[in-house]
Amino acid sequence: MGSERMDMKSLDLYLDKLEKGTYDIHMSDADHAAFLEVLKQHDEEKFFTYINLLSPELRAEILMELPIPFQVDYIRESDEVRLSRIIEALDSDDATNFFLTIAKKEKEKSRKVFALLSPERQEVISKLMTYPEDQAGALMQTELFVVPSYKSIAEAIEILAELKREGLGTVQSVYVTDERGKFIKAIPIDDLLIEKPDQTFDHIIDRYPESYSVLAHESIDQVIESVSKYDLPTLAVLDNKGHLLGRITHDDVVDAVQKSATQQIYNLSRLHETEEIQESFIKSTETRSIWLGINLANAIVASLVIGIFEEVLSVMVALAILLPIVANMAGTASVQTMTVIIRQMALGNINFELLRPIFKKELSISLTNGLLFGTASGIAAQVWFGNVNISVAIGLSMFVSLVLAGVLGTTVPILLKRMNFDPAVASSVIVITALDIIGFFTFLWFAELIAL
Repeated sequence: MGSERMDMKSLDLYLDKLEKGTYDIHMSDADHAAFLEVLKQHDEEKFFTYINLLSPELRAEILMELPIPFQVDYIRESDEVRLSRIIEALDSDDATNFFLTIAKKEKEKSRKVFALLSPERQEVISKLMTYPEDQAGALMQTELFVVPSYKSIAEAIEILAELKREGLGTVQSVYVTDERGKFIKAIPIDDLLIEKPDQTFDHIIDRYPESYSVLAHESIDQVIESVSKYDLPTLAVLDNKGHLLGRITHDDVVDAVQKSATQQIYNLSRLHETEEIQESFIKSTETRSIWLGINLANAIVASLVIGIFEEVLSVMVALAILLPIVANMAGTASVQTMTVIIRQMALGNINFELLRPIFKKELSISLTNGLLFGTASGIAAQVWFGNVNISVAIGLSMFVSLVLAGVLGTTVPILLKRMNFDPAVASSVIVITALDIIGFFTFLWFAELIAL
């Protein structure tokens, strides 16, 4: 149930059931979160009261469905004991992420929380925290159904039953290893139903196709590519020697894709990647102001270029009216190109070997648009001002600006990627500033050259 379809009557009914402990135990975590998200927006004090009525296990799962700013508020309002119980109730990947959020926002509290965790949970979190956030290990979940190949199907089912009693979540596959823990294959659970219970995995393993896996230190981009290309529900994670370390589930890959897409969109719009609509006024203002400040500096540089042609502007006022048209068209064209290039790079569809055909295609598009809109802008200027010199100047400037918009919009993101910079962060700042300067300069220079 989305919060957009929720009325206050539904919320009151939910809260009443929550107080009495009569809510539907089969209600999804996402639906619980939707109710509590609306509650927090209306009454923050009640939000903390009601979410704490839930069991630690359910509360933990619901917290993972809530936006990060809500999780941060809960962390700040909760004591170390309550937070440690949340972490103990979560799967290893979510537990690590939640602990990292605590450590980032409340460093002293995180030390006390960590001390309250069981030794086993401390060991797992410490291990998972060693992986950078852009590596496969950062998405890894250590809880999984793993069976040595010498075990029988019947023994495997008994192992699974025990794991489920201990709280193991959804299981899609059994991970088969050798006696040293090296990964052999992943077999879908439903395929076990057709096997004879007394058979060992050694006897049936060759009948199943090779399984896909990823090394813990490989990039998340590789994980996304493998899961998307082969439509995998889970992906085994291995160390450099082939030992099974954990699994990455499809829902975590979906989250990673959404995070990557959000980061690209925000960065192209010069917003901080962590900003959410629930973010506080002060935090949102702070993160946006930084980029607005950078943009102001860029605008000042472009204005200084205009100042060079102060004399020609004072003689031909029409030039000042037409200047924004050139800058706007070039900026829009460059954003179109950069959006396509950066998105395709994120999906792994662009590499340096394919740069030449991509560049040729984008250059052809830019030349076509330059001719088309250069001619159109020249005609419009002639109708508007009746001055051939101005019309020729804006037509030439529009052509040059649109061609360079395509060239820079294609090459700058790829070059930044090759230099290990995030193209989504830096491309728009570099390209749009350059195009503003080029557009203003070429238009005024052509006007000065032709008219004076």
